[in-house]
Amino acid sequence: NAGFNACSGYIICLLDADDLFVPERLENVVNLFQSDPTVDWVFTESAAFETEQLSSEKLPTLYDQMCREQTSAELNRIDFRKHLETGKIPGFTPSTSNLCFSRKILEKIFPLPEIRGLSGMAITDLYMKSIAVGLGTGYKTTKQLGVYRLHNNYYKSLDVDKKRRMFGEIYTTTGYWMKKKFSSLEKISSKFLAKGFATYLSSNYKKELDSDANCRKMFQEYLSDINFFKKISVYLFTFLYWSKLRFKDFV
Repeated sequence: NAGFNACSGYIICLLDADDLFVPERLENVVNLFQSDPTVDWVFTESAAFETEQLSSEKLPTLYDQMCREQTSAELNRIDFRKHLETGKIPGFTPSTSNLCFSRKILEKIFPLPEIRGLSGMAITDLYMKSIAVGLGTGYKTTKQLGVYRLHNNYYKSLDVDKKRRMFGEIYTTTGYWMKKKFSSLEKISSKFLAKGFATYLSSNYKKELDSDANCRKMFQEYLSDINFFKKISVYLFTFLYWSKLRFKDFV
C-alpha cells in the first residue's frame, strides 16, 4: 500500500527483494502495454538460479545465456474474466516478481486489506493477480525476463504444519476479502475460501496468534452472508480439499 501510494507511473511492476529483473525486462513490458491500450496486466516468467550463481561478475554472462536460449517463447492475449466468474481458477498466474499492472486496474484493487498472519501479511500477490484477471485482460508470455533466486527462505524453513497454517491463512483471507470487495467474483472466492479453510484444518499448528487472519471467524462470516445452497457448495469444496490433504505430507 505504501509503495502504491508513493509511485506515480502508469505501469507498475512488482519485484521481491531476493529476485532480479533482466536488463531488457522493462522495455519488453512497456512495449506490450503500448501495443494495446486496453491491456490491464502483463505476466512474464523467471529463470531459477542458486544464489552462488548470481554474483555481480557472473550476471552479464547469465543474462546473455538466458537471451540466447529463449527462441520459442510464447505470447498470449488472455481474457479470463468469464472463466473466473464461473469459478475456474487461472493456472497461468506466476509468482510476485513476474507481475506487472496498469495503474487503472490497481486503482480498483488498492488499498489492500492489511491482514497479519503467521508469516507477516496474509494478503499476498494471490489476491492482487486473481482480482486483476477477473476485472481486466492482459498478456501472458513464457519469456524469462527475471531471475528467481533459490535459497533457504522463510517458507522453506517451515515444517508441514506451519506451511499449511500459512497457506490456509492466505487462501482463506483472499477468498473472504475478494467476496467482500468484489461480489462478481464470488464463485472463485468461495473456492479460495474452501481451499484455505481445509488446509488450515489439516494443520496441527493450532496456536492462536495475535493475528487478524482468523480462519474460523472468516469462514463463519462468509457463510453467514450466502444462501443455503451456496453454503452446501462451500462445505463440499472444503471437505473435498480436506480429504485430499489427509493423504499428503505437504501443502
